Amino acid sequence: MNPRVLPRVVAAVVAAALLAVPASLVEAQSRREAAAHTAAAASAKEIVREVRERMIHGGHRSSNVSITDMAHVPEGQVHDDDIVAIFGKVKIEGEVAGDVVVIMGHLEISGTVRGDVVGIMSPMHLDDTADLEGDLVSIGGPLHRASDAHIAGEVVSLNFLDAIPFLRGGLAGFWKFIFLLKLISMALLFLAILLITALVPRRLSVIAAAFPDRWGMAILAGILGYCVTIVLGFILICTLIGIPLAIGLFFAAKVVKWIGLAALFYLIGHTLGRNLFQRDLSHVAAVLGGFAVYAVISLVPIFGGVFSAVMGVLALGISILTRFGSEEGWGKSGTPVPPVAPPTAGPAGPPPVYTPAPGSGS
Repeated sequence: MNPRVLPRVVAAVVAAALLAVPASLVEAQSRREAAAHTAAAASAKEIVREVRERMIHGGHRSSNVSITDMAHVPEGQVHDDDIVAIFGKVKIEGEVAGDVVVIMGHLEISGTVRGDVVGIMSPMHLDDTADLEGDLVSIGGPLHRASDAHIAGEVVSLNFLDAIPFLRGGLAGFWKFIFLLKLISMALLFLAILLITALVPRRLSVIAAAFPDRWGMAILAGILGYCVTIVLGFILICTLIGIPLAIGLFFAAKVVKWIGLAALFYLIGHTLGRNLFQRDLSHVAAVLGGFAVYAVISLVPIFGGVFSAVMGVLALGISILTRFGSEEGWGKSGTPVPPVAPPTAGPAGPPPVYTPAPGSGS
């Protein structure tokens, strides 16, 4: 800092402290002292402005770190060191002798940068007159580079948004991407439901028959099942060697939920067949009809997500309660019934008495 600046700053601070004295004491001072204090305060403001301009626009021999502020190097000015901006905006029209680093901010370059330029999660705009003598690194933010912009070093751009074409369209593109993911998940669920319906149709009927009377307990069982799966999976992942077991646990929970969903689809389709078509649909037709209703509702924004979550909890819970559609259930032991003993013969009576017929010889 310039040696002449420090005494003026100290004087300005003292003057500002005097200005904070209660009004009753200030009124007691003379007009001459009040005018002197006013001049000192104005001088202090001018010094602060000058120091800030020298920090930002060049001429100071230390790095400029800006947080939620704007660092501007005007045309014709030279900043002799680095510029670091966090949550701020950097606009370079003149020359920067050091590096430029912008983190979660915004960068515009139409001048010259002698060092490297790094942008992290920050949009970067390079005009035709931009001249970069070092490397350019852009991570997680869009990079807009004019065709005539000169970069002497290497260019490294890792923009996650550019990797997904849908996200280039802003918010509308984001919703398109989410919709595409939803369609893909629906297609995978459809294949899983068809496979389960073909393998265990009897179990689906058992689960569907038990659901109307046990849907309340299914909600509790589903929430408990999700909690246990998440907690156990997290513990296994933390042990590192248990990661394969955690993957198997999550997959098993997913299969159990798919079985429950297939049963609920069967129940929905069976109910629609009786009410709309006045007849019982086949097993596969009932499952596909229920899946169609589920898919249409799930694609509705916001409400569809809530509906899918509730159906997932119900499916997992009712599948667990019915022992995955087993006819025995959890409460039946399945012990064989002892065989019935054959009836025993009654007590023997007295021996029969033989009486000879009349007229027979003895």
